[in-house]
Amino acid sequence: MRLSTIDIALFVCSLALIALQIILMQALAQGQGHHFAYAVISLALLGFGSSGAVLALARNTLLLRAEEISQFCLVCAAVSCLLALPLALQVAAVTDFPLLFIDLRSWVPLLASTGLVFLPFFSGALFLGLIFMRDAESIGRRYAANLLGSAVGSGAGLLILFFFSPVQGFALCAAAFALAAWLLRHTWLSVLLLSGALASVVLITEINPSPYKAISYALRLPQAQIISDTPHPMGRIQIVQSPALRYGHGLSLLFRGTVPVAPHIYRNGDAYGVLLTDAAVLNESVQALPFVMARPSNALVLHAGGAAVAHLLSQDKIQIDAVEPHPVISQRLREQYRDERLTVVTREGRAFLSASTQHYDLILLPLQGSFGGGIGLQALQEDYLLTRESFRLLWDVLSEQGLLAFSVYLDQPPRQSLKLLALVADTLRKAGVTDLSVHIAAIRSWDMLSIVVSKQAMNEAAQRKLEAFSQAKGFDRLWSPGEGPVTTDRFHIMEEDRLIAGFTALLTEDGASAFYDDYLFDVRAPHDDRPYFYQYLRISHLKEIKQYLAGSTLAFVEMGSALVAVTGLMLTGAAIVLILLPLLCLGWVPGGRLAVLCYFAAIGVGFMFLEIIWIQRLALFWGHPLYSAAGVIAAMLCGMGAGSAFSARLKASYKTVGLILVGIMLVIVLFMFLMPLLFSVGLVWPDSMKWMIGLIVLVLSGFLLGMPFPLALRMLNRVYPQQVPWAWGINGCFSVIAAPLAVFLVMQQSFHAVGWAAVAVYALALIAVSRIKR
Repeated sequence: MRLSTIDIALFVCSLALIALQIILMQALAQGQGHHFAYAVISLALLGFGSSGAVLALARNTLLLRAEEISQFCLVCAAVSCLLALPLALQVAAVTDFPLLFIDLRSWVPLLASTGLVFLPFFSGALFLGLIFMRDAESIGRRYAANLLGSAVGSGAGLLILFFFSPVQGFALCAAAFALAAWLLRHTWLSVLLLSGALASVVLITEINPSPYKAISYALRLPQAQIISDTPHPMGRIQIVQSPALRYGHGLSLLFRGTVPVAPHIYRNGDAYGVLLTDAAVLNESVQALPFVMARPSNALVLHAGGAAVAHLLSQDKIQIDAVEPHPVISQRLREQYRDERLTVVTREGRAFLSASTQHYDLILLPLQGSFGGGIGLQALQEDYLLTRESFRLLWDVLSEQGLLAFSVYLDQPPRQSLKLLALVADTLRKAGVTDLSVHIAAIRSWDMLSIVVSKQAMNEAAQRKLEAFSQAKGFDRLWSPGEGPVTTDRFHIMEEDRLIAGFTALLTEDGASAFYDDYLFDVRAPHDDRPYFYQYLRISHLKEIKQYLAGSTLAFVEMGSALVAVTGLMLTGAAIVLILLPLLCLGWVPGGRLAVLCYFAAIGVGFMFLEIIWIQRLALFWGHPLYSAAGVIAAMLCGMGAGSAFSARLKASYKTVGLILVGIMLVIVLFMFLMPLLFSVGLVWPDSMKWMIGLIVLVLSGFLLGMPFPLALRMLNRVYPQQVPWAWGINGCFSVIAAPLAVFLVMQQSFHAVGWAAVAVYALALIAVSRIKR
């Protein structure tokens, strides 16, 4: 085989492996409601780590038939993409996450789908490792092809998602693997696979969504049909229409009219908005509260979904700016509501607020929560619109007579409404407001709560407006400005009304601190360093929460953290079984074992901590988690590849490695302090500039991060050569474990805490490497 042909095959395979990760994240977002980037990255690393164990065990046997086995690996990767991955999505769709904690049978589909997803990564990684091992003398060219393909793969994955569904994306990745197999050996099998994969892109039908997704319920309604279906990396947008699909959230029980029919918008199968035409019905709901309290001349709607825009347009003489980050939805809003008073802006809410010079009489936040409460899966998703920093920007954009308004579904026990109130209270206190009670009005229906926050203190006229509206519609005044809860309103009687106690405590300086400490759930105002608004679980109160829930499992209320823990334990077990246990067949002879364990585990954990928190933090900077994952993976691979190549020119000594490790620790500390400044200054930059700056910074950081592993491996090969396979295995195993661990720590602590943990493990590596030199 010609050298150039092998390099092209390496390039194509590497591209497909990285593109596959990006497409899988989107497939999981559509199927399960979250991209699970940490799990996808861990599974990819598990494939690479386990393939390394196989290569270490069967090196001589594999090298004897390297050409045939290489093609076989690529064929297996292609078949896995065509058959195993679509099947994995179907199997995963029937996984009922809460049942994992009470029914062992529920683990079967989860474990099966995980195993199926593992196959293409293992097969592709085995091909790469075998070629690297066979062509050691040409490793420079081989590694360059691998690196370039990996970098291009991130962009290719995003590009595919603009035009194709994830299942079609799997077929395109299968075609890439088949093409690489054909480049190695021109066989009919590879030609048939390539043809079949390309045909599948055209002929394949979309996999049915999970039966637990909102769109699945909507499609069961009479005469339900999807009238629009658009793929996009920021989420697949589907619009469903049915005579039974109506909108009247937060309606008064005294309402006697007809609830209007309206097409519903779904993003990745989850309810996102409504294309409401007749918004008069919303005047009978708690969502009408801001229009009862004031008559704004202009308004801002953040992350507009349709209903709020229609409601504003039904008011007289009001100019509206609707900010919607998803380009497909923003275009649909322009087409649906052709009104000269409306300006639709396609931009992320935080970026718009940072750049805005206009002041608004009314700002509407998107409706929060879901009817009946959720199971906490949203806790996995960072939300930079609902943080202290974001609310201070909202306050600055309000006019002097302005109102900030939002509605939230009631949940039991109360969490979302109290956390929103905590954000409001923190903002008011930071603005110098001493008496918070006169700036807030809140009413409650049977399913929803609406809160209005005024920049100026509300007077008795506001109290009378609130009273008249509440009495006429049958709403409870949860908070009347200057008066507090009106206990005489008894339209909706709760068995245990924790909301009244929560409002009373949070709006007083002394009561707030004690309430935060004693409340079962974490309802403190989130911040950019821990932007998980829907994360309420408090590990310190776990026993009390279980007692409160009585017979119910915690997973039915707070699934997010529990799911990260479950996937983390599952991946840990898989890493031990597939990476470390096979190496025991080689034996672990004495000589530097503790140093090898500490050093290579530390650099694996430290790197993954940084990669995961950078993916989550840069989601705000680049506008979406999937963009962030693609950008971070591509930049880090480029930087680490260049650093690894450059390390070949350096002397493999304790001093060299020590200086690099110290440099990495300094970079981490620098990042922790400069990242908030980057957000405050850089959010207003053009997208092209944000991408350029972000990628340059990550490539330079990756350059340093790519050196400790090859340098220490060279040192180890001189002193303890028998430990080299174990160094590979330990590094791979702990990298797999570190990804879910990083997410869990961020959710419970903060980005800064995980950053300092990364500094600590690199310090451990610095200590351990001194033992390797001996």
